[in-house]
Amino acid sequence: MRLNEKEALRYLGFRGRPADAETVRAVREIGAALEKSLQPKCVSRRYAVRVSDTAVELDGWRIESMKLARHLRGAEAAYLFAATLGVQADAMVRRYAVRGAAAGAVADAVCSALIEDYCDEMQARLAAEEARNGLFLRPRFSPGYGDFALESQREIFPRLACEKRIGVTLTDSLLMTPFKSVTAVIGVTASPDCAYNKCAACTNTACAFRAEMEAPDKVRESAGAEGSGDETP
Repeated sequence: MRLNEKEALRYLGFRGRPADAETVRAVREIGAALEKSLQPKCVSRRYAVRVSDTAVELDGWRIESMKLARHLRGAEAAYLFAATLGVQADAMVRRYAVRGAAAGAVADAVCSALIEDYCDEMQARLAAEEARNGLFLRPRFSPGYGDFALESQREIFPRLACEKRIGVTLTDSLLMTPFKSVTAVIGVTASPDCAYNKCAACTNTACAFRAEMEAPDKVRESAGAEGSGDETP
């Protein structure tokens, strides 16, 4: 897991304009401290899927979501995926916030960039496994994107045993703790014609935090593996 400085600055609102020297320095200093201290964890499990025009069926769970169905069209399997930076991330953000609002905001942005980089790193490992069978991964698609309901967290958590495996719990209001945690569905497909980019599947092109799209041939990731219910710790 390595800090993408550009991503952290983007979370701070520096999109399309340079950041001031003081902010850049703070991002680098706080980023270095967080990289050394955090111990991220993830868990994933592979399932066969059936995709219709309006829903996805996975492990007896019917997900009513046209956007997810469109995203997974042509997929033969999908991973349920969860990752977290752990409770230390929350504690360190609070610690920096005590120093001042600016430091707290930088720490929060750095953690957001770090969890995304960690998810990318873990997804790349899954992609390498899938590549052995000539398969490819779709971008992550998380509950809350489009019409993929946040209530889906209640189905994902027990299937991945998130609390037991990586220490992430779900509140009654569907918030994850630790806060710097992610859940997602990742499609497995025989087609390489999909961009492996965390923003590629999102239709909100006006989002202030949208990553810059790269050319498809630069962001494609290979992947491949047989079976249903395979887990990674």
